[in-house]
This record gives sequence, structure tokens and C-alpha cells, in this order.
Amino acid sequence: MKPGAVLALTGGSGFIGGHFAHAARARGYRIRHLGRQRPLAAAAGDEFRPLDLRAVDPHAPLLEGCDALIHLAAYIPRDHQDPAEAAHCWNVNALGTLHLLEMADRAGVAYVVQTSSANAYAPTSQPPDEDSALFPSSRGYYLGSKIMQEIYAGQYCRTAGLTLATLRLGSVYGPGQESGALGNMVRAAKAGQPIRVVGSGRFGSDLVLVDDVIDALLLVLERDSSGPFNVGSGARTSIAELAQALSDLTRSPIRRDMTEGESEWGFPALNIDRLKALGYRPKSIGLGLRAMLESRGQVPFDA
Repeated sequence: MKPGAVLALTGGSGFIGGHFAHAARARGYRIRHLGRQRPLAAAAGDEFRPLDLRAVDPHAPLLEGCDALIHLAAYIPRDHQDPAEAAHCWNVNALGTLHLLEMADRAGVAYVVQTSSANAYAPTSQPPDEDSALFPSSRGYYLGSKIMQEIYAGQYCRTAGLTLATLRLGSVYGPGQESGALGNMVRAAKAGQPIRVVGSGRFGSDLVLVDDVIDALLLVLERDSSGPFNVGSGARTSIAELAQALSDLTRSPIRRDMTEGESEWGFPALNIDRLKALGYRPKSIGLGLRAMLESRGQVPFDA
């Protein structure tokens, strides 16, 4: 895909989508946002079409004139333990994606990039590659819906002759992130307050800087690549290691809270060799944390 192409983008109001839209515009792409409302970070020249992934009409004329579909939107539960969330996850992430692909097919959009979750791999002692089994041991209502999204998308695109690239993302972080454990830790470190760690802080995952995710999306897009790609740093970082790194950078103390019990182990590092073959070079966790600490103000994302 070459600069100047029109990219239909879902999730442009989110953390990753907002960063992607900014970077894609800078490369010369034109953006057509699809969502329930126009993103706060949309530029004056961006197009907007209303779309609700909970009730997609495959016949709606929203994608005519677009060259590619970049599908980043997803429903993430507030409570991963609530079984009532399973239906919402499936309806938006799996079925919504399927109907969106039907819409793309009818409009003649032949290239699709979607994001999924690398945390959906089955537990393993070795960094999983793209051929490893997908079978999550936790957060199954959400991660199960992302697996079904991949299955539905793969089957539809094979049948319809669409080219599909799926980016399986590690745990994305970076400037503008205000919520979650890392956002809270960075905010405390900036203020010189104690950095709270629950239990031993053993929970960990492959943390990937949002800038690296954008680089991966653009690498795949500009090469018209297909198939699955792991997107991570290639290293696993625990909460305890994050706290120590932030403390080293800011001299903020670490406060261990043993009242809530021990957390789960989390997720492994990822094998990112396939993406590296395209030229992908992720940044270290140290550089990512420095970027978060040096960030001023909140990025205007809707979600």
C-alpha cells in the first residue's frame, strides 16, 4: 500500500488507533474513521462514517473508495471474570469483525489489517511464535473472542479472496496511557510518590511500546504482507521489574502491598522473528518508560 491511499480505520478514538492515525497521516495516507463518533484526535481532513460494531450492516455503503481496512477496534471487558461479558466480546470482536469484512468485500476493499492479542497463546515455557497454539489460561471471555475473530476473519478472507494480515499484540503501553497498573505506577513516580506493587509483583507480559506497534502496522501495510505477526519487545517484564526501573529513573520509593494476595504469573515473552525479518526493531523498556515519564499532558483519545 502506497502513501495517498485511503485507509478505513476502526478504533481511531483509542490509544493505538489515535497514534496510528497521526503516523499514517504524516506518511501521506488519508484516513476515513469508522466509529460511533468522530474521534477527538481526528484531523480536519479526515473523513468520518458512523459505525457500531455491535450491529454492523454488511450492506452499508461505508467503505466505497477505500484502499484498505485497518481494523483496530475491540471490546475489552472492565471485569474479565464476569461471564456476562462473554456475549459482548463475541458480538463485537468476532461477529462484528465478520460483518465488517463482508462490508469490505462488497466495497471492493481487498486488503485488511486487523489486530488481535498475543496473550491468547496457550501457556508455554518458550516464547511462542505465530504457529504456536492459541488457548488462553485466563481472561478467556475476551481472549477467546479474539481467537474467534481470527478464525472468522481467516475463513472469510480465504473464501472471498481478501488479503489479511493479523497483528497479535503484546501488552501495549506508552505516552498518553493514564489507566491500568503501569499508568498508575508512572503517575506516582512522576509525582515522587511511592510506587505500589501488589504482592511480589510477579505478574508480567511482553510489554511493547505503542510507537513500535505503529511501526509494525506501517511495515505490514506498506509491504502488503499477509498472515499473523507477533508484535512485542521479545522480552517479558514483570510488575516488580517495572517498579524497580521507575524507581531507578525517578528515585521514587517502592511500596509493597501484601494485603491483596499474590497475582497470577501473566504471559510469556514473544518470538518476534517474523516481524524482525521485515525490519522491525522494538525499543527497550527503559526507553519506553523514559518516554512516559517525559510526556507532558494527556493525549486526546476518547478511550
